[in-house]
Amino acid sequence: MRRTHHKFEDAKQAVWKLIQDIAGYAILSHTWLTDESDIVYEDTLLSEWHQSETLHGSKTAGLEKVEQFCKVARESYNVNYGWLDSICINQGSTSELDESIRSMYRWYRDSTICIIHLAETKATPLLDGMENDRWFTRGWTLQEFLAPARIKFHDQNWTPFDPDVDNDKFPNMKAHVPTPIQKKIEQATGIQPSTAHHGSTMDIEGGHIIQKMRWAAKRETTRAEDRAYSLMGVFGVSISIAYGEGAERAFFRLIEAVL
Repeated sequence: MRRTHHKFEDAKQAVWKLIQDIAGYAILSHTWLTDESDIVYEDTLLSEWHQSETLHGSKTAGLEKVEQFCKVARESYNVNYGWLDSICINQGSTSELDESIRSMYRWYRDSTICIIHLAETKATPLLDGMENDRWFTRGWTLQEFLAPARIKFHDQNWTPFDPDVDNDKFPNMKAHVPTPIQKKIEQATGIQPSTAHHGSTMDIEGGHIIQKMRWAAKRETTRAEDRAYSLMGVFGVSISIAYGEGAERAFFRLIEAVL
């Protein structure tokens, strides 16, 4: 049994590396649905789960999120593989959850495209209210914004906020000025476009530590310890996951690793 498990894990890692190196993949940054109708790993164990009458009845919104993410990834960005935390992480497995949280920054960094879904906002020419979306208040979405090379914001209907711009992360390179969407991002996050470099954990000495803490200060997480765990990739450190230790202890271990 143990040998079979190791073979499966080896095969899984090989497939994952092949997708990363050759095929590329889209990754979704989102906020979980407040009515708990997101599709999770356990749901995908059902036979023909995407056609399940049970899920269509109780998790219609969650199914639509998965379907729209895959559709946008394929049709808008020509990517045939996708990664979505709610269905790709078995949160019932302590070891898998630990590995996934430690690897999350790298997975977002290595993605072909990060599709950011603002579920509370509708795209308008003036980007009205974009900065007030709940996505900008969540702890995990900070690293999901900082890590990828290429990001695109999509509204509640999965429409891109600025279809004429290929990458919402970087300023207009010809004009050397922020795009309208980047001004909204800075307004919501306090992160200047010039500091949001792809995959960079930046120099963590001195003021940069304080700067990152400011970015994270007003963000919230469902589990108290995640306020620390969600910053591991941002600071370029790794600590063990120990839910139940409390936010104070988790944060102390994070700072200890950073310093």
